[in-house]
Amino acid sequence: MKNKGYETDTAIARSYDSYTMQYEVQRIYLQIYKDKARIYSSLPIEVTSSDKEVHEEKDITEITVVTLNGSKYMQISGYLPEPYAQYALVYYADITDTVNEWQKMNNSLFIAGFLFSGVLSICLYVLLEYLFEPLERISTISNQIANGEYKEKLEIRGGEEIAKVVQSFNTMADKIQFQMEELENHAREKQRLIDDLAHELRTPLTAIYGYAEYMQKTHLSEEDKYAATDYILSESKRLKNISESLLELAIIREEKEIEMVRIDMEQLFTKIHQTEDIKLKEKGIEFVYYNELKEIEGNEGLIESMVLNLVDNAIHACGTEGKITMRAYVEQEKKIIEVEDNGKGMTEKQLLQVTEAFYRVDKARSRKEGGTGLGLALCAQIARKHHAELSFSSMPNEKTIVKVIF
Repeated sequence: MKNKGYETDTAIARSYDSYTMQYEVQRIYLQIYKDKARIYSSLPIEVTSSDKEVHEEKDITEITVVTLNGSKYMQISGYLPEPYAQYALVYYADITDTVNEWQKMNNSLFIAGFLFSGVLSICLYVLLEYLFEPLERISTISNQIANGEYKEKLEIRGGEEIAKVVQSFNTMADKIQFQMEELENHAREKQRLIDDLAHELRTPLTAIYGYAEYMQKTHLSEEDKYAATDYILSESKRLKNISESLLELAIIREEKEIEMVRIDMEQLFTKIHQTEDIKLKEKGIEFVYYNELKEIEGNEGLIESMVLNLVDNAIHACGTEGKITMRAYVEQEKKIIEVEDNGKGMTEKQLLQVTEAFYRVDKARSRKEGGTGLGLALCAQIARKHHAELSFSSMPNEKTIVKVIF
């Protein structure tokens, strides 16, 4: 335009009019300053030049956002290059709608974020309640266990790790319950043993005291003295047998490890026969044994004591001309020692109590023969020490079979 002969101000004015008409529809406005004095402006409001509109440094273009009459504008200002540096151009773009939309979107995003956070918090709370419910149950049941209630169990559910914790806790609770029941059973057994022992000791002690006092305060014939001392000796022997049996029971129960050796079954049966031979002949009892085992593993003294007790019981159960059969054999890969007699037998109720300390099927006969009522209790303890099972079967007035199953 200058080459065509236009002056600079005229050229700027013509260009300004052209751009103004083009951009007004888009709400874009222009201002032109010359030597900091506004010479053209298309803004619908009055705006004066300031340091914020045109920077002092002529080589700097400044971009800011300004508010004019409640509307937001993007303002771009700067000087024209030489040789027109006395002119400054300020460009205004109305961004009010854009800012309002952005604020609306920002508010919407804030509300949506707040709602989402709330929903997420509720979901997280529900999830944590679900995940930690077993832990709360564990705490509750732990308190119940501490108060002696062991039957409550946790349901196995949730993730794999929680399920493992619950299963381990249930296993622990089962073991505690089992151990507590074992302790209670042992306590009951000990109390019953003490009660039975007190009952057993009362009769012989009363008899001994009575006969001793009788001998001290009464002039007796030699025959009466002999009868009294004989009764005292008999009752004293029974007390001695009870104490020895109780001591043996205590030793077996407390001894954690026992010496195990290979026991020759033929020698064991022969020794049992020789030991019981006099008793068998006195009562006229037939004794036979059949051995199919070469040997068993166990403590020789305890196994011998157990078999002797079983044979003794069989002798006491048999009448004159009775029969006792002793066997050793293998059945279903188990080694078995069996003692059978054709004596008085036992009822089912008696079989349930037969291994209890001081229990006697025939109390009068047992006392007369010096029995302590501890023989089968001792046998049961010996069997347990050898991880064996003591099995009884009987028919009243016909027979009794006792098996030791290794």
